[in-house]
Amino acid sequence: MTGQPAAEDLRHLDDTAVLQQLEAAQRAMSRDLLRDPVVLARGLDRTYRMRPHLRVIGEALAGVQRGDYDRLLIYTPPQVGKPVYAGSMILMGDGSRKRIDQIEIGEEVITHEGRSRPVSAVHRQGDLPTVQITTHSGRETVAALDHPFLTPEGWVPAGELVVGQCLATVPRPTTRSTAELWPEAARLMGYFIGDGSTSKVGVSTFSASITTASDAVEVEIRRCTDALGFTVNLSAAKHVRKSSVRRLNLSGGVRPWLDKHGIARKNSYTKRVPEAVFTSPPEVVAEFIAGYWDCDGVVTSRGKARDGSARKDVAVELYSVARDLLKDVQHLLLRLGIQSMIRAKKGAYNDNEHVSYRLSVISRDGVAKFQRWIRLAHEKRAEALAGHTLPRTDFDMPLMADPIVSIEQNGEQECLCLTVDGDHTFTSDDLVVHNSTTVAEWFPFWWLCLFPMDRIGVTSYGDDLALRRGKTIRGYVEEYGAEYDLHMQAGSGAMQDWSLTRGGGVRSVSVGKGLTGHPLNVLIVDDPHKDRADAESEASRRALHDWYSSTALKRLQPDRNAVVGIQTRWHPDDFAGRRLTEEGRLEEGGRWKVVHLAAVADAKFGTDPLGRAPGDPLPHPKIPTRDRKALKAWWADMKRTSIVRDWHSLAQGDPQPAEGALVSEELLRLLRDSTTKVEPQKIAVAVDPSGGGRDVAGVVGGFLGDDKRVWITHDVSAAMSSADWSTAACRLAYETNAAIIYVEANYGRDMCSLAIRTSWETLQRDGEIPANVLMPAIDLVTAKQGKLLRAEPVAQQMVQDRVRLRGLFVDMEREWSTWMSTDPDSPGRIDASCILTYGLIPEANKGAIVHAPLPLAPQAGGGRAPSQAAGAYGRRIAK
Repeated sequence: MTGQPAAEDLRHLDDTAVLQQLEAAQRAMSRDLLRDPVVLARGLDRTYRMRPHLRVIGEALAGVQRGDYDRLLIYTPPQVGKPVYAGSMILMGDGSRKRIDQIEIGEEVITHEGRSRPVSAVHRQGDLPTVQITTHSGRETVAALDHPFLTPEGWVPAGELVVGQCLATVPRPTTRSTAELWPEAARLMGYFIGDGSTSKVGVSTFSASITTASDAVEVEIRRCTDALGFTVNLSAAKHVRKSSVRRLNLSGGVRPWLDKHGIARKNSYTKRVPEAVFTSPPEVVAEFIAGYWDCDGVVTSRGKARDGSARKDVAVELYSVARDLLKDVQHLLLRLGIQSMIRAKKGAYNDNEHVSYRLSVISRDGVAKFQRWIRLAHEKRAEALAGHTLPRTDFDMPLMADPIVSIEQNGEQECLCLTVDGDHTFTSDDLVVHNSTTVAEWFPFWWLCLFPMDRIGVTSYGDDLALRRGKTIRGYVEEYGAEYDLHMQAGSGAMQDWSLTRGGGVRSVSVGKGLTGHPLNVLIVDDPHKDRADAESEASRRALHDWYSSTALKRLQPDRNAVVGIQTRWHPDDFAGRRLTEEGRLEEGGRWKVVHLAAVADAKFGTDPLGRAPGDPLPHPKIPTRDRKALKAWWADMKRTSIVRDWHSLAQGDPQPAEGALVSEELLRLLRDSTTKVEPQKIAVAVDPSGGGRDVAGVVGGFLGDDKRVWITHDVSAAMSSADWSTAACRLAYETNAAIIYVEANYGRDMCSLAIRTSWETLQRDGEIPANVLMPAIDLVTAKQGKLLRAEPVAQQMVQDRVRLRGLFVDMEREWSTWMSTDPDSPGRIDASCILTYGLIPEANKGAIVHAPLPLAPQAGGGRAPSQAAGAYGRRIAK
């Protein structure tokens, strides 16, 4: 601790002197924490994990304060989200629910706004410390300590939640119905879940019956079965005929229907709501609930009021021994805007403890909604429900509160998170959660500690995100500010615009508005693009650039001003791209200091800020920096689970235009085929030694199948010397049992052949390749001069379904889907795949089709006997 006295010196001081020494040491330490915002964050927040890339960001921000530069751009991969337990159930856009570890890129989830948005990345966080949260309604969820939940006070990490805080749920989400389920089918499902029986009969079949004592319910069952074409017969058993209870036996196709929907062969403990109900519209969901409530539900009067008159409200409850079943129903009720709770009910059965569960509609407003949505047939329950005559007292709200009743440590669990386009929220076990970052929050607080008279503008793509930033910064002032003489001005209550007693403050608004008339010393542009669609909209980009030029820059003050941009890259002409085009980089004589931290270091980006070699991974706050294997695995998984463009733009900070490319992303996705059976006729490896003018040498492997298609199976392209690429080609040829190695003859010719022969001999001498294995033949392929003439015929082969990918090749797909005919050079992977295609189907090299079309699917008529193999694509396209 800087300035702290030695222990032997303290013995000679009285209490007052010791206190003064300690206070001086504390002041010195506080000053030391102000070196940069990352040091400050680490010193004040014990959960803040220091990593080398954060150190670089902190130093870059400190450079702004020192005056080394007044314009700073920081772009890194998305901060990998906040983790959720792998078993958490996420509400999907079609109304279904999935475990978070089963969600894939491109699927849509419901956000806190009740609408569906696509998932752009899935992040696996590994095992992390978690807590289990239980709410008043009986909901249970597990989350890592730093995952934010939506509360009335804002977003609060799970580790900071306390009992009594309310969490948000989303009633009446707008889901996209995909199930073609008739209302009669849903109601009949409810009757089977409640009082149905599918007892096993013999070895392979089962009975199908529903028991009821209600005439009205029997009428409903017969109505539903008639609509579905099933047959109903009243059981002739004596014990049935002698009571009001009757058993209705169903036949005529009901058994395969029950099997299809997962209802057959289930007992009271294993029954669950059929999946088709979740993906149905609200009115169909209501029919299922009505059928189930007719069987196991209870609707009873609440007795008499104090004056002896009958009360006008009723209790609406449902009983089951299966808690998971009631959780399903609770979720369905929330979809109708009805809040309910689940409680355990302990009793005795055959002298043994018996545990069952009760689901109760919580409020009289909830009962009124239930009365509106649910049409009960059971005589007594329908009559009791009609007795609820109290009017509603509340308006429908976009969110419903669910108070926390317990928070318990839950040990380390596997956790994942999603990156969701748009508002970056989703629901976990019906509770609203969020992804968040901290750089845009600690930096303004740190700046105010140094310059408490300065005004800071925090802008983002939406008011909600900007407001959240402003509230968090204000929270830092209230919690830590006194140490640095920062105090809120009395009456400064607006969260989006607050001031300090010394004149400074923060204004938080969305980009495009809200800064006129507000002088600024620092402008922070944090995540200015909402999502890919927003960034790729020319109108949206133009509006952003115009706002920055005409409004934002005009608010900056002459005594001290700076602009800091923090974003992931989406488009070459996004906020960062336009700034660099107009004003240039600092090292090139321009104005902008750039901190470019790619997920995987690449020489094409110049000197790496962390001093990483090409291929080295970016550190991660939750992975030890020295665990290089875990870091590489993390980023490799992110690459595998991201679409091609998102990996290279968001993760690598290297966006490429999709317009004008020879091959569309959709076509490449359809060309992936790992299942079609095909017999290799000629296996080959292709090499582009030049790397197409870049430092990446293309080395790909594949074969010509008996279907007359080229199948690309391997891509080991990388930045390599001649010794390295020739060795890689030989290794791949040995691994795949290739008969030939194709080499582009336009560059190197005999030197390339010599390099391959030398590498093969070296690998045999070192024992890596057995001495008795013959070296593949080497064939020099003369491709057409000119990159466009070389690539377009191969693109046309893809269009005609003559080339397929035997798996996912992220880098190759990215190069094909972003390279344009106007580019002077083409990447090594494109050239190598062209050489492979030309070698295996030479006729493709006989002509070029200029300005080839960009269809979204392979076209028929490609190879021999395309009907069977291409049929898979036909079915896929037809869906």
